Amino acid sequence: MIANMTTHTSHRLSVVMIVKNEAHNLAISLPPLVGLADEIVILDSGSTDNSRQLAEQYGAKWFVNTDWQGFGRQRQIAQSYAAGDWILALDADEEITDELKQSILKVIQNQPDNTVYGIKRIDCIFGHEIDNPYWAIKAHWRLYPKSFGYNDNLVHESVVLNDAKTAVLKGFMRHHTAETPLFWLSKRLEYAKAWADDRHNQGKKGKFSKVILNPFWAFFKQYLVDGRFLKGKYGLIYSLLFTQYTFNKYAILYDLTHNQADKAFLQSVAMAKNLQPVDLSHKKSTLSLVMILKNESKHLAACLDTVHDIVDEIVILDSGSTDNTREIAERYGAKWFVNTDWQGFGRQRQLAQSYATSDYVLVLDADERLDQNLREAIVAVLNDEVQTDKVFSLARVNTFCGIEVQPRKWYTDKLARLYANAHFKYSDLEVHESLDQKGVPSERLRGYLPHITNDNLHHFLVKNIRYSHDWASEKHQKGKKIGILGILMRSWFSFIREYVIRADFMGGAYGFILAAASLGYTMDKYIMLWQKNQDNQS
Repeated sequence: MIANMTTHTSHRLSVVMIVKNEAHNLAISLPPLVGLADEIVILDSGSTDNSRQLAEQYGAKWFVNTDWQGFGRQRQIAQSYAAGDWILALDADEEITDELKQSILKVIQNQPDNTVYGIKRIDCIFGHEIDNPYWAIKAHWRLYPKSFGYNDNLVHESVVLNDAKTAVLKGFMRHHTAETPLFWLSKRLEYAKAWADDRHNQGKKGKFSKVILNPFWAFFKQYLVDGRFLKGKYGLIYSLLFTQYTFNKYAILYDLTHNQADKAFLQSVAMAKNLQPVDLSHKKSTLSLVMILKNESKHLAACLDTVHDIVDEIVILDSGSTDNTREIAERYGAKWFVNTDWQGFGRQRQLAQSYATSDYVLVLDADERLDQNLREAIVAVLNDEVQTDKVFSLARVNTFCGIEVQPRKWYTDKLARLYANAHFKYSDLEVHESLDQKGVPSERLRGYLPHITNDNLHHFLVKNIRYSHDWASEKHQKGKKIGILGILMRSWFSFIREYVIRADFMGGAYGFILAAASLGYTMDKYIMLWQKNQDNQS
């Protein structure tokens, strides 16, 4: 154990941190504190890694509070355990440099007064610095007398200065903000959600103008004003990611105010209850409904209400539900199977189909419904002998946060979902899986497939990050390469495709948000792929 290492002064210094699963970063941040801190106070919010063991190797005092009330309140609680005259507030991913260490030692030799000290921070992403030390770098108020403390902010908390004098210390700390794009994106999305929730709870209304304008300002500030253009490719990557983070904040806040998902869901339930029976007396072929799912208790009944009476069996492959999805499925006579060894959407659909016994397979997700015209069109296919020279596609209409952004007559997803069981199956793709049609054409069926795609924007963005990571991992394994110019061009094309070609512009504010989210998703997956390529080269 390394403890009580300082002999520099009678004015004690407490280093105060809040953490959760920060073992990797603590291994970087704790060693420089040797010879500086009189005590290290760490407040944990529920770590499951070896953070505590590592912290205690450096003599840290470990406390736990899992009743999370925001970053500001957590820092206040952490500081309440500190006994020092001076407080140095650090994050686990911040590393003190030798020059900064000497500056801190010089300050704390003096009696604490009414002065709060700022520390300049050099941000690093994916192991690369993205700040130029000779550029104007913002100072963060981190060293202060114990009489000061943090505000109550849920996110973006800061020290309450009141009438304090301020000064900036010499030296820097390195901020190892993210080792991978996945970590950065996931962490920043949760920050964006917390920020939006905080503003919404304060009665703030999401303004569409800020959804558009603030991300542009964020890029201008990060890339030009803050000098990230001096740091090459990683400076550009960080500026782009920060722009996306800013968009997410204001878009989520807008969605909290304007979301129509509950209304759309209730409308879909009403539609399912009002469908008319279809004449099945002329059927010559049988049909298996095949689904893969997990925790779909909200949507499953409404989906099955639109299809259970026209199929001969319902086959459901679950990947680990913990709600009452199975109970709902069995009320409709479904055959229930389980596979928690997830190997991607494509292989899961293949496995699900292997349990089907009918002539045809109809593939649906739990958040999809058949309208009346589509039900009749499917039965019309079943009234003939099995057709193996074609597959049948369904026109899917996506509701985004409860809004049908794209006009049905202009654009719908054409998805091959009805096909001969013995002749076709899904590809092996982990995400964005599709039917292997073996070169045969698709015939679009009359009617529509309403898709209640997400309950809120945050849920949609979470899925996008997961899909981005899975896609990038798969493409990397196959040797796919991408450059910075390719990332930019593909990202902007995805926006143009969504907003112009698919007519998202006719969907108002949510049309723009969907197109911008599509840009972000494309950018994220290619940045992840690009960074994997960089890691291989290093």
